[in-house]
Formats: sequence, C-alpha cells, structure tokens
Amino acid sequence: MSLRPEIHFSSVFEHCSLNNNFQCFQGNPLNRLNLHRKSLQDIVQHSQSRFLPFRQFKVLFNQEKKQPVWLTYQFLFENTNEQKLTIDQCEFVLLGIGSRLLADRSSFVTTTEPTKIDSKLLSKFLLASEPTPDEYIYFALSIPNNSTDNLPGTYMELRPLLSQLSVIDAAVCGQGRALLDWHTSNQYCGKCGTSTISLEGGTRRKCTKCNHTIYPRTDPVIITLIIHADKEHVLLGRKPSFPPFVYTCLAGFIEPGESIPEACSREVWEESGIVVDTNETHYFDSQPWPFLGGQLMIGCYTYAIDETITLHDSELEDCRWFSRNEIADMIQRGRNISLDKNDQGLRIPPPIAIAHQLIYNWYSRKTNNFKT
Repeated sequence: MSLRPEIHFSSVFEHCSLNNNFQCFQGNPLNRLNLHRKSLQDIVQHSQSRFLPFRQFKVLFNQEKKQPVWLTYQFLFENTNEQKLTIDQCEFVLLGIGSRLLADRSSFVTTTEPTKIDSKLLSKFLLASEPTPDEYIYFALSIPNNSTDNLPGTYMELRPLLSQLSVIDAAVCGQGRALLDWHTSNQYCGKCGTSTISLEGGTRRKCTKCNHTIYPRTDPVIITLIIHADKEHVLLGRKPSFPPFVYTCLAGFIEPGESIPEACSREVWEESGIVVDTNETHYFDSQPWPFLGGQLMIGCYTYAIDETITLHDSELEDCRWFSRNEIADMIQRGRNISLDKNDQGLRIPPPIAIAHQLIYNWYSRKTNNFKT
C-alpha cells in the first residue's frame, strides 16, 4: 500500500468518524517483506533502520508532538550516555519498509544524513531490489522492564492514545504491539517445553531442542449486530467490566470447526438467548485488534428469529433491544471525546471500534438489506 499523507497522517479518530468503511488499525502502508526475510544482523545496525521502543507493551510516545518515538540503532545501543542497553537484552521484530516520513516527523535524534542503503548488505537481507533513498526499514523493539534506558519520551498504553494518533501511527503501533505480545507468550516450545528463539526478523520462533517452528497467530472473533424482525431495533449488551453506560454488539471467539454464521448463531444464543437465522448472516468489515494477544474482529449483521432475551450466564450484566431514536443519541455520545463525565446517558463505543461502525452503518442506511 502506498503512503497517502492526506489519509495516513490524519487523525484516526476523525477518519473513522467520517469514513464508515474504514476501521482503526487498518491502513498500514509498510511493505512487510514476507517473501524476502533472511539475515538481519547487518541491516539492523544500518543508519536507515528505525526502532519503535515498547516497554511492557506500552509504546514510547512524544506527548508534545503526539507521535510515537522512532530511534536509530546508534542512539539506542551505541550512545555514550548511561542508557546501558544492549541489543541482546531486547526483542525486536521487523515491521517493514516504508516512507521516511513515518519516523522523521517525530525524530528526537538524527545521527547522520540518511544515505542510500548499501545494495550488498541489503541483498543479504532482502534478496530483492533495494528501497529508494527516501525509505526506512522499521522495527518494533521490546525494552526489558528491569533496564535503565532513559529514552526521550514517555511509555504509554496504546489504547488510550488512539484519540491522539494518526491513521498510520495507530496501524504501525498496533502491528508492533501485537507481534511483541506474541513473542512474549511463546518463549517456550508448546511440544517439549524448551526455550525458543526468534528468527527472520521476529516473524517466527523455533525450538532450540526439537526444532518445532511457531508462527504469529491471530485469533478470529465474530462481532455481530442483531437486527430485530421489525428492522427498527437492534440488540446490544454490556459486560460488568465495561465503562459506565456503554452498550455494544455481541462478540466472541470462533471455535474450531465453526463457520462465521455458525459462530454468530452460537455466541448470540449463549449470551442473549436470541435465535438468529444463519442463512441471513452478512459480512460487513474486519478490524485488526492488537490487544489480548492479537485478534481479528469480523463484523457481521444477522437477523433475529425471536425477540425474547434470556441471559444464560453472567458474561453480560444486561442486554436489550434499542430503537433507532435511542441509537441516534448513543452514537452522538460515543463520538464525543469531551463528553461531560456527569452525563449518564447510554452510549456505544467510539468510532475507533468496529462495533461503532456496525451500529452507525445500520442506523444511517435507508435499507436493511446487508447482503451487499
């Protein structure tokens, strides 16, 4: 995907608010080099490599510029100050090659003027043609919690930052966080229990004893908006852990052997007691979700056969049908990032969540035919 500054550098919150067919964490323009990953030893240290530090999955953030902080290898590991970091302490993953603009907007440090990447070094790494001089190779880097790094910026949780990030920053930070989370959860082999090592830029891990190879995985999750038979009401629920007054679409993991319609039917019945028509389950869009180990949210519409709600377990504390008029007010509150804390009106998640887009798309359309 080529870089489009008018989109990629716009606010992800505003872009999702204005574009119902766009989901937060989409729009990553980096070339992930899936076909050309080999040795990283030389290219990691190159002056055109840039690193995005994380600590405990918190991203290093420049609060003044409202941007993630990208740093060079030289600044991270060869500086003469008291950072005391070594590359062996850190887990790093290749994100891809892309425009220098991603990093240069927020750089604290410039060591040398960027030069064209040496073709001999690059051929060992990519086995492909070299990138243009206005491109960098990007990595995410996990800083050990017990190290002293003194890096410029503040480590901050990614999810609360989404109201401040651009489209490209959200997508690239999400990619880095998801990959680093996967590495943390797969330090040991699932077959024999021996430690694993990272290979090919963090795109796989291999057991040091039985050679079992593990690849990054994404867990598929259905999230569905159930439409009432009268076409004027939709079903929303809330968990005890939700922020006050927030209702959203029903969601759950797809189990082995299930299709998307079957997963929607099972999950909706388990949570609400509502029976849906599996022949009337229609795909809307998908959203990468880099939290909780890395998920792919698969947004769908489905139609209820009955309307009687029965909460089968304690997963939901409430579930109810909402009219179009009620949904209109809930959408407005969901889009208001400066909402008065004393406002006790019900609301849906903000536009950065695919649930918001599912609900808004139903509300704003004049038809209830979602087959297209």
